[in-house]
Amino acid sequence: MLLLILTSGRKAGGLAGKITVHTRTMTALRHMAIAIDGPSGAGKSTVAKRIAQALGYCYVDSGSMYRAAGWVVHTRAVRFEDAEAIVALLEHTPIEMTFQHGQSAVWVAGQNVTCQLRGEIVGKAASAVALLPAVRQTITTKLRRLRCQADLVMEGRDIGTVVFPDASVKFFLDASLTARGQRRFQEMQRARQAMTYEQVTQAVATRDAQDRARAIAPLFRAPEAQGIDTTNLTIDEVVQIMLSEIRAKIPQANG
Repeated sequence: MLLLILTSGRKAGGLAGKITVHTRTMTALRHMAIAIDGPSGAGKSTVAKRIAQALGYCYVDSGSMYRAAGWVVHTRAVRFEDAEAIVALLEHTPIEMTFQHGQSAVWVAGQNVTCQLRGEIVGKAASAVALLPAVRQTITTKLRRLRCQADLVMEGRDIGTVVFPDASVKFFLDASLTARGQRRFQEMQRARQAMTYEQVTQAVATRDAQDRARAIAPLFRAPEAQGIDTTNLTIDEVVQIMLSEIRAKIPQANG
């Protein structure tokens, strides 16, 4: 099992403080990294899990760390505009990510919050937290260190451009706003989230604009990434396209 703990140690002088990352079973070996980027509702999580399972790699949802931080901020009712208060709060709130048998779980102060991180409210809070340089830099560093421990399939919004610019294979998944809104709406229904299709689609569009326009690590397709429009493709079709590309570039993945 892999365990990473995200805590913080603030320096004198306010926001200059950084979050300290503790890792266990660290080695100097770098493994394969498959980067999957794209906007909300493009199908990243679903296909990333399938790809990881097919290859025997470790699946990592990079956004879960930002959502965990956003969950903390939301549950403590800290204003998104109060950057200093957010940093101060996260300094004293340990966030852990564990992986076992290809499955991940996120813990905040000893509480498993994995199932509470998918709502739109938490997503909005995560976007606000992700704008803070100290938080983003530290989570990026932690994600990079995971590559020292296992072959990875990591999905997010800046994996191929910032976290792993030298990733073994890169993909950028996208789909029409209508399709992505419908997928997110169905996900909200399964999670018993009380939102209409119109509200969910608007939230997706707003998140798109925020992610593409942010000054730090904006969402965009890396030039060398293979773009896949998933609007009219089944999950199986997307997975097969990606596996073919991966096995062409990583011979040992044919194993």
